[in-house]
Amino acid sequence: MTIGFCRFVLIHFLTFVGCSLVWAESAPKRNDRPNIIVIFTDDQTHGAIGYNHPIVKTPHLDALAASGMTFQRAYVASPICAASRASMMTGLFPQQHGVVALKHTAFSPYCVGAESATQTLPNRLKKAGYLTAFYGKSHLGDPKAYGFDIGDRPRGHNDVKLFEQASAFIKSRKDHDQPFFLWLAPRQPHVPLLPRQKWLDLYPPGSIQLTKNFRVQPTDESLNNQGTPGQKRYLDSNYRNNVGRLPAGPPRDEKTMLAFMKAYYAVVSHLDDQIGEFTALLRETGLMENTVVFFLSDNGYHLGSHGLGNKITMHEESVRVPMFAYGAGIAPGKTTRALVSALDVYPTVLELAGAPKPPESAMGKSLLPLLKNPRVPHRDTVFCEIVGPDGELGQGHRMARSDRWKLILSDLDEEFLFDQQNDPFELNNRAADPELAPVLNKLRGKLSQWMKEIGDRPYPPAMKEEVQ
Repeated sequence: MTIGFCRFVLIHFLTFVGCSLVWAESAPKRNDRPNIIVIFTDDQTHGAIGYNHPIVKTPHLDALAASGMTFQRAYVASPICAASRASMMTGLFPQQHGVVALKHTAFSPYCVGAESATQTLPNRLKKAGYLTAFYGKSHLGDPKAYGFDIGDRPRGHNDVKLFEQASAFIKSRKDHDQPFFLWLAPRQPHVPLLPRQKWLDLYPPGSIQLTKNFRVQPTDESLNNQGTPGQKRYLDSNYRNNVGRLPAGPPRDEKTMLAFMKAYYAVVSHLDDQIGEFTALLRETGLMENTVVFFLSDNGYHLGSHGLGNKITMHEESVRVPMFAYGAGIAPGKTTRALVSALDVYPTVLELAGAPKPPESAMGKSLLPLLKNPRVPHRDTVFCEIVGPDGELGQGHRMARSDRWKLILSDLDEEFLFDQQNDPFELNNRAADPELAPVLNKLRGKLSQWMKEIGDRPYPPAMKEEVQ
């Protein structure tokens, strides 16, 4: 071997080592930012989970909630599918983003190519370096059009395909450094309810009781209207299982409603089992160590309360949902009674991801201080709005909910004041009580100011002087 050849080999060896060291120094290190998962169910009212209602069999969800923080008083921006989902993706109320009722086509300004598209949650997370994925019910069109890198909407009301895809995604991320944002939107427990017998068997005869505010049909009051102003329309969808079909609207006798509730809870139990398997996979892959999970629903559901089915009112059953968060950095066994809006998820996720702050128009408030201390002040009032499926901007019901009191402004500009402390089933309207005039006027002022902020119509002129 010649000296020249040895020198050639040595030079190339040193060059290889040098290049290897440079690559090692410049290679991306494992990201210390958390993966973020949102599980967003469909039509799950706040009482349809075991930790709120012991009759409901959800052992996995109960355990997950106990491993983190439970938000006992969480309210949606709007209790109807498309409007609520658009609010979750933008951090705005329906009057701001334009998707009222089921008008999903109004979401086009937040899709690819539009100026407002940068505001959607997945787009902002993509800019922060996250891989974004969506599986489930969108109700706003193709998820990839409004910012998700991966987006699929598998068919089937039992969500089997959804969880297969989500599980495959989790397995694919096991050895990757890039943090991910995963939005899971199961269709359950939305109708049609199609539970297998094994889930129905969890609820034997006599185990389910009707709520204290059950009625065969609703009272003739404007706050119960689920259509456009003045319609007095009561909505329901048919469901199928081995006990038959639910009539399209009231009246409904106790037997019919009990059969529906059984099927509804059975579907929730099936969903609980699927979520249990999915979260077990997170632990098995080791991803749970650096993942934060949020669980909530797009809106609630009337199970015969006030004589109603479906949602689309300002009643608690319609606007209040189960919600909890657990995972990396969240202490277990915490519960907060702070008033929380579903819109608060938007800024919370961005802050966790180290993304730029939300635009000034966004209406949510980060939950991170609450996650550290469940007693820290958060909101003194939470708001909500809704218009029936055929409604337009400026129509419908509005709500301002304080620690104790809830003011509902109905679609016919009638006021309803409920004492949430002593009348949680909202049976007694106290708006006309003279001694509560200060409470009513304070909430009127709050609601009026909020309506201005979101670009809504003015507070009813007849009440204008009292509001001012």
